[in-house]
Amino acid sequence: MVQARKRFWKHVTVGPVGDDGQQGVLLDGRPVRLPAGAVLAVSSPALAHALGEEWQQIAKGAHFTPDDLVLTRITGSYIERILPDRTATEAVLYGYGIDDNLCYQSEAQDGALVSRILTWAAEQGLHPDMTEAVMPLEQPESYKEAVKATLAKMDPALLATLGVMVPIMGSLLLPLALVRGIVSFDDAVHLAHADEHQQLTKWGHDKELARQLERKNADIADALRFYNLMQG
Repeated sequence: MVQARKRFWKHVTVGPVGDDGQQGVLLDGRPVRLPAGAVLAVSSPALAHALGEEWQQIAKGAHFTPDDLVLTRITGSYIERILPDRTATEAVLYGYGIDDNLCYQSEAQDGALVSRILTWAAEQGLHPDMTEAVMPLEQPESYKEAVKATLAKMDPALLATLGVMVPIMGSLLLPLALVRGIVSFDDAVHLAHADEHQQLTKWGHDKELARQLERKNADIADALRFYNLMQG
């Protein structure tokens, strides 16, 4: 369990950090240090100011955890995990990519939406096999290589974004289509949790399941916001 910390700063500002034109959050004039010692600083002014707002919203004297600093947490992963060595993140995403939930067709899924994503994926050179069975699907080597090539070409910000989205959605193709604007946020999260929504429809409201879905959707939205701010 992560120990809560108490707000110790009086003023939050955003300004230049380092010599490469990056901007970072300054607490009483001092830059924020991430767990491994790196400075919280980015090249996107839009993200830098959003990070500053995140630290400012912690009430004076209040206790906080990383869960209260969502953008900081994602940005920290980008800075300290992906920029130095993206290999581990690519490996995790590759695992989901070759065993993509989207490829296991079910009656709960929106078939037209799946077809739209697959059509777009094919335009990117991604042609996965599909199945209606529940047994693990072994993708062809050509698809595995295409997934590797796709991941290798991704910019670090996209890898950080997918690093949050992909494990939640159990898919590489679906969140990638969401980031690229092929599907809307509402369509994407509903498709990602199609079986759970079918369960709720069939058996009625499940307060705990609904809470879990709400939390997952919030995490996906936070990751998408991080990516959009990085582009701004």
